[in-house]
Amino acid sequence: MFEAGTGWDPKDTGKIIKREAASVAGYTVLSKKPLQIEELNKKSSIEGMGLKEYKEITRGISVLIGSVEKPYGVLVVHSTKEEKFTKEDAYFLYDVASLISLAFERNKVESNLREKVLFLETLIDTIPAPVFYKDKEGIYRGCNELFAKIIIGRSKEKVTGCSVDELSEEIPQELGNVYKRTDRQLLQRGGSQVYESKVMCSDGIIRQFLFNKAVYRNLNGTVEGLVGVMLDITGRKRTEENLLKSEERYRLAAEQTGQLVYEFDLQNGHVEWAGAVTELTGYSYNEMQNFNYYDWLEHIHPDERRRVQQAFKKCWNTGEKFDEEFRFRRKDGSYFCVENKGIYLRDEDGCVCKALGVMKDITEIKLSSEKLKESEELYRSFLQNFKGIAFKLDRDFTPLFLEGAVEEITGYTEEDFTSGRINLPDLVDPEDRKMLDISRKKMSFSPNSMIEYEYRLRRKDGTVKWVHELIHKTCDASGEAEFIQGYAYDITQKKKAEENLAKAEAIGLREIHHRIKNNLQIVSSLLSLQADKFKDKDVIEAFRESENRVVSMSIIHEELHKSEDTTSIDFAAYLKKLTSELLYSYRVGNEKVHLFLDVGHTFLEIDMAIPLGIIINELFSNSLKYAFPRGADGEIRISLFRQPESSAGSIPDSNIDTTGPDMRSGFTLIYSDNGGRFPENIDFKNPDTLGLQLVNALVEQLDGTIELEKGKETKFIMRFEDKGLRENVK
Repeated sequence: MFEAGTGWDPKDTGKIIKREAASVAGYTVLSKKPLQIEELNKKSSIEGMGLKEYKEITRGISVLIGSVEKPYGVLVVHSTKEEKFTKEDAYFLYDVASLISLAFERNKVESNLREKVLFLETLIDTIPAPVFYKDKEGIYRGCNELFAKIIIGRSKEKVTGCSVDELSEEIPQELGNVYKRTDRQLLQRGGSQVYESKVMCSDGIIRQFLFNKAVYRNLNGTVEGLVGVMLDITGRKRTEENLLKSEERYRLAAEQTGQLVYEFDLQNGHVEWAGAVTELTGYSYNEMQNFNYYDWLEHIHPDERRRVQQAFKKCWNTGEKFDEEFRFRRKDGSYFCVENKGIYLRDEDGCVCKALGVMKDITEIKLSSEKLKESEELYRSFLQNFKGIAFKLDRDFTPLFLEGAVEEITGYTEEDFTSGRINLPDLVDPEDRKMLDISRKKMSFSPNSMIEYEYRLRRKDGTVKWVHELIHKTCDASGEAEFIQGYAYDITQKKKAEENLAKAEAIGLREIHHRIKNNLQIVSSLLSLQADKFKDKDVIEAFRESENRVVSMSIIHEELHKSEDTTSIDFAAYLKKLTSELLYSYRVGNEKVHLFLDVGHTFLEIDMAIPLGIIINELFSNSLKYAFPRGADGEIRISLFRQPESSAGSIPDSNIDTTGPDMRSGFTLIYSDNGGRFPENIDFKNPDTLGLQLVNALVEQLDGTIELEKGKETKFIMRFEDKGLRENVK
């Protein structure tokens, strides 16, 4: 197109024509017909254009490009020759103009087509699902970004033009065969195709897709290819599978746990049942399906029917969930206890349309509950009448609960102990606290142990009560302690009674010992009087020995009479008095014979003390008679000490208390003197004299042994085993 009024200057090419008559192009457009320069020169309206003066142009011709109704421009040709343009020239220009017009039309169509293709590609890319299209040869002719990126893992440009086989690295062979088979079926049959398939995506994850495919045809109706959309249904399939599993689990749970699930349609009165129908009701599934609301209501026990109806009506009006218990009649006429839970559903208008609920057999639970209530009543009655404290502690002996006469016994409330404000061991008498700590420590390391002990407890008001406590540990299957439980009760009155009884017994025993002592002293006096009637020294000596034996027993009863403990005596004090009496009896002064006692703080019960006293009496008497003649000097040593097996060769411990934990193998009694040597002709194991016979007999009576060592001094070593001593020695 050219600028109006000129038309021959190349710099004007491409400019818009001015619709003015005073130009070649403009005139041609306005006149809508071919125009020759000769005609222009004749037109006064366009005179002065100066065409003849410019490069000797004498003639020209112009034609429209396009149609008269829709012109695109003007084609103008100028000439410097004298010949006129012919009709053939004009027709030629018309043909050229037509070709130019066709080119304009095609360019416009192609431009519109490109715009539409770009629009469609943009539209497809915005679809939130993979989209692809193939020709009938199975070649991908296009796809959206999601398909290229998520399914194939390539750019769109690298997908377009490829077949499934050419994408074998991205599409597994098995899946590719599925694609080709289904594509072939669709292209042969036509129409559309919908199916589900698992797809290995570009990220290596297998997903479930719903394929929607359809053929596309040309204007003649011939199938040109197919287009497909892939919808990712992985989440939906997973949800469906979970729902199916959940429904199956719920169905099994309902059946196995003895539940009836129902859905009551209030619009048609139909009730749908599921679960343990036959097991609970005795009706078959089909029989229950014929139940309506009124049939169901008739099966509720008459005594509870009205209450249940009122409860349902209230929930209907308020929208609350219903939860009722009642008896329901089986097919055989018997009843079972039911727990009915459910809810009313409303439609979009707010009207109740359905009732959903679960009926559960709670017959066993009700029976157990009734038994539990009875048990609780018995337990409550026991605690109300129990004058002690029942308690439960954790593994660290922290109180979890206390029931019973807590305040009556301790002066403190249950909360004082469970809150930690008061610690029970702090109330225990210090003398008993160690025993309590040892017992609890023992329980910590002993599974399923039970310990019973007594202790004094100081109440809140300062008074002291005696408490008897029994505790045992409860463990789980692995042996781990779960908790500690037990009971404690007040034994103060019992202890007082025992103390009074012990005092009475002690008084009685002291009186008995006093009378025995008096009787023995009478016997001793009688023996002394009887001895005075004889002149024979041997007879007199025999009476004196008998008298000394009686004295040894009399002294024991005298010591017991004076002691607060009427069952055992201080053996050291006893020996001092006994030897003093013997020295006096044989008229020997302490300045002549020196006595050394090493017996420590030894306490022996009477059954042990009397035999040992007689043994020492016999040995001591022999020493005074035979080892130390009248007026001779000498030493007598008496030692009594504990000698455990594990301490052989160690220094003896003369502080004996064989009731303690260290007493293992009894004790040793050593008697020695440094007087004359023991006669060689006397077998001390089989003696003729009564004294040594008594010594051997009494040692044997005590399950002991006796040895004799001869040398510069005569030494008797007596060992008494543990058996029997533990009971006899305090």
